[in-house]
This record gives sequence, structure tokens and C-alpha cells, in this order.
Amino acid sequence: MIVSEDEYLDFSKVPESRGIPSVVYWVAVIGIIGIFAVGGATVYGSGYGHHWPANTTLRIDLSTMHE
Repeated sequence: MIVSEDEYLDFSKVPESRGIPSVVYWVAVIGIIGIFAVGGATVYGSGYGHHWPANTTLRIDLSTMHE
């Protein structure tokens, strides 16, 4: 059986990686900035609408409510 040279797999060389694409780094940086932006917005807006003690809280004397 005659086999040509291009049909053999050459395992004498180890393929060299080109590394991580630069797009992956940019996506990671944007993702980290987004995480901190959402966290900052959450901390910034967490006090909105919260007043303690609230002036409109229903205040009932529970000691007078027995039957």
C-alpha cells in the first residue's frame, strides 16, 4: 500500500498557543467595572424611601387590646 507524505500526522512539533485574545481581557475589565457600578448604585440607592422611625407608622397601644 502506497501512502503519501501528507497523510501522516506529524507529532514531532508541539503547537504553540497564541495566548488569550485581547477581547477577553476587555470583556473581563468591562464586566468587573459593571459589577462595581451595580454594587455602587445599590449602595447609593439603598437609603431611598427609608425613614426610621416612619412618621406614618400605625401606632396602637397593644396593652389595651385584650378581650
